[in-house]
Amino acid sequence: MERKVKWRTFWLVALIGLSVMTLVPSFVARDQLPSWFSGLFNSRINYGLDLQGGLHIVYSIDLDKAVDDKASELKRDVEAQLEELGIKGRVSTPAAPVGAVSVILDDAKDVEQIRSRVARDYDEIVAMRDCSDGPVKAQSVCFRVSSDYAEGIKSSALEQAIQTVRERINERGVADPSVIAKGDQIIVELPGLDEEEIGRVKDLIERTAKLEFKIVDEAEVNGKVRNDFMKRVYGFAKTDQEALDLEITVDIDQWPHDDSGRRYDDYYLRAEDKPRMFLKHAEADEMGCPDDDEDRDPKGRRCYVTGRQVLLGYLEGLAARNPELGLDDDHTYGYELVKPSSAKNDPYWRSYYLYRTVELAGSAVQNSYVYWNPTSNKPEVLIEFNRWGGRRFGELTGKSVGRKMAIILDDKISSAPTIQARIAGGSSSISMAGNNPQQMQKEAQDLVNVLRTGSLPAPLRADSESKVGPLLGADAVNKAKFAFILGSLLVVFIMVGYYRTCGVISIVALALNILFMMAILATFGATLTLPGIAALVLTVGMAVDANIIIYERIREELRSGKSVKGAVDAGFGRGFAAILDGQLTTGIAGYVLYQFGSGPIRGFAVMLMIGIVCTLFSATWVTRLFFEHYVGKGRKAPTISL
Repeated sequence: MERKVKWRTFWLVALIGLSVMTLVPSFVARDQLPSWFSGLFNSRINYGLDLQGGLHIVYSIDLDKAVDDKASELKRDVEAQLEELGIKGRVSTPAAPVGAVSVILDDAKDVEQIRSRVARDYDEIVAMRDCSDGPVKAQSVCFRVSSDYAEGIKSSALEQAIQTVRERINERGVADPSVIAKGDQIIVELPGLDEEEIGRVKDLIERTAKLEFKIVDEAEVNGKVRNDFMKRVYGFAKTDQEALDLEITVDIDQWPHDDSGRRYDDYYLRAEDKPRMFLKHAEADEMGCPDDDEDRDPKGRRCYVTGRQVLLGYLEGLAARNPELGLDDDHTYGYELVKPSSAKNDPYWRSYYLYRTVELAGSAVQNSYVYWNPTSNKPEVLIEFNRWGGRRFGELTGKSVGRKMAIILDDKISSAPTIQARIAGGSSSISMAGNNPQQMQKEAQDLVNVLRTGSLPAPLRADSESKVGPLLGADAVNKAKFAFILGSLLVVFIMVGYYRTCGVISIVALALNILFMMAILATFGATLTLPGIAALVLTVGMAVDANIIIYERIREELRSGKSVKGAVDAGFGRGFAAILDGQLTTGIAGYVLYQFGSGPIRGFAVMLMIGIVCTLFSATWVTRLFFEHYVGKGRKAPTISL
């Protein structure tokens, strides 16, 4: 045997072994495999909803949040107009009614001018409303997002949410989901993945990826009071019995500005994640604590509650008990999970007193990717702003030097760095919390995926979950399996009966073709659906057709008087052009289907293009290797079974 043939045989055997090991997790449970094997080969083929069924989830979406975001945008526009006109005043976005904006001017004579500009510039967007009674009513201009425009925002937000959810799942590459709208709800059906993968996909779906930048309103600068609100909350909570019962503590955050030497003081509350006992089941329900009827403790319900939930509940209750310690229209609370550098200290949640205005949002992000910070040796997500976002970020940091800027992701503060100087580079970074580098890397990559596909226009909440059977029904699935098996057997009988030994070679090459296709599916964790099976059956036909072209060419060469070895060489050499032409034209059609199709059509196109690559490899390289062994050097028989 020639040295070249030996090496080709070695690489084919290695490729077959690698393909088989790649497919093992798809047919053997993970707990039955050695840990070292699962670490090397953990991808598997997933079956689509039409073949296996899966998880049915109903989500509700807070569409009012999208309307409030429009009100924040109007607030920024009006503030810019006031600055342009040289008119002094304050603009706020009250919590109620939804989409409301209030403009309080220093001089009542400017009211009519601002009212007319608002009515002119936002004629189809806003509706004027009455301002609340008070001494500043005569100096106020109040309006809200109009009902018709709000309905349009909600409709657009629902469509955007559906598209974003679908893109996130496709970006993850684990499923071909069913995502539809039903009223104000979104129904998602995920194929039968394992529990770990379903949990990760659900986390991707539910992450709002609502990226916001807000400025922290600190209490004191160089000992002078700027805003005493949090100082009063700090003083009250320090001795409040309810805060003591909830194990809420208070602290002061101090930081300097390097260049100016100014010192900033910020008062805040903090609480740790701990198991807590609730005497009233209603309180436990509000905290999202599951109720186990079979093992219910008559003394109450014990569950794990985050410090964020404790702080949120306490501050809301404090505002109800003491209205003077309630938030005004210009401010809101933010919460950050702080993980101390020392392992001896437990992580905790802390509060921030923020300006309500969203200074910069995720819509200004142009790109994002993961990189390792050489200083902290931890993965971070670097975000790059578009042209407008970069300019706005520069303006924001320029006028807030020395203060803290909260980077908020999904209503949780990711970090709150101090602005030491104006940042004109048009980029920022988000640090990942945790101590496990691999887990942090996965979380960073998931965050990049959701940022690239866009943020949800409003938060999602899972209302219900249930298991569903195959969409096609068990009978249709069984018939599809029977058709595939019957078609494959007919191909085997015809090829072996007509081409004899060479037909056996083509069947072995065909089996390897299917093996390689399934291994590629498993490597990428893709989903096999009924359209994918149709592409698989089509690939079987194309692979057999490629062998027939070669075999008929070999027959012609034998009739012309060539030797067996010469006929085989000529058959593969001259038949390759026809095979390549046919596969390329089919590949172009598959590429067009992939680009402009969606759902089942796209799944068919992906499987078809994988089949084309594997067919070219198996019908030429693999089959040719088999013929090298069959009619190669040293063979004495002058004939071939064809």
